Order: sequence, then C-alpha cells, then structure tokens
Amino acid sequence: MVDEYQILEAKAWGADIILLIAAILTPGEILKMGKFAQNLGLNVLLEVHNLQELERSICPNLDAIGVNNRNLADFTVDIKTSFDLVDKIPDEFLKISESAISNPQTIKELKAAGFNGFLIGENFMKTGNPGVAIKEFVAQI
Repeated sequence: MVDEYQILEAKAWGADIILLIAAILTPGEILKMGKFAQNLGLNVLLEVHNLQELERSICPNLDAIGVNNRNLADFTVDIKTSFDLVDKIPDEFLKISESAISNPQTIKELKAAGFNGFLIGENFMKTGNPGVAIKEFVAQI
C-alpha cells in the first residue's frame, strides 16, 4: 500500500522526486498522489512497463515518465520496450529509459529516439568497482 504519508516522509528526508509505479496504482491514485507531491514541491516520475499502463496512467500531475524495460513477472529485460513506447509519451514529460542498458551505444540510440534520461543500476553494481565502471561508461557517450 502506498499513501500520502510516505510522500510526506520523502519530502521530510530531502527528496526532490517521488516514483509512482503504474503497475501497483490505479489511475485515481496516480492523479491524487501526483497532485499531493507537486503541491509539496516534489517532482513526480511515473514508471510504466507497457502501453496499457502508459495509456491508463497519463495525467497532468506528472513531470516525467519512465519506461522500465524489466518485466516484473519474470525479471527479464528487453530494451525494445523503450523504443516501442517513446513516441507514445507526450512531449510535455521528460522521458526516462530504465533497466536493460549495458553499453554506451544503447544510450546514444535511446537519446536519438527521444529519451532525456536513463536509469542504469545492475550493469554497474555487478562490476568489481562501480565508480570506475560508471566513469568508463560515461566517457564513451
């Protein structure tokens, strides 16, 4: 269960942005929590995994839409999800591609397709030195 108290806690702890996951929230909850967060001065990132979640969840109280390329049912990843959805996201929102990014060329292709930002975690965390891996990755972009 997600509620407004968690958003208040995030603000109190210094957060600048909250994540709302379309797969676990109704459109009404997304609208309500997005508005609540923005009234507190927080940005709102909506995470979607497919076209159905995107279409039912878009509302005015969002700042960015993230396409998670990881299937939550079986944890497989497919970068094609981002390429399939990028043109369906209205231009008024920042477009973020999340997961399944393991090389700089993919970043270049996602940028060319229209994405503004990227979430990369596992790719760096499975290395011996994530800090060095990030530096080397970014230098190739």
